[in-house]
Amino acid sequence: MALAWLLAQHPSIVPIPGTRRTARIEENVGATRVPLSADELSDLNGLAGRIGVKGDRYNEHHMSLVDK
Repeated sequence: MALAWLLAQHPSIVPIPGTRRTARIEENVGATRVPLSADELSDLNGLAGRIGVKGDRYNEHHMSLVDK
């Protein structure tokens, strides 16, 4: 469901989930076949907004390498 929601955000957003098992790859591909209504997207966006984003994207060392 999370992958389906990400895919519905914008055509330029391409999630890259990592896995080692074929079954998980097949499961992830299934996200492309999950239709989400406008109401469902609105609900999921609201939930994501309430949770918020926490923490840095990179640790301090790797952040110092950004834009170099």
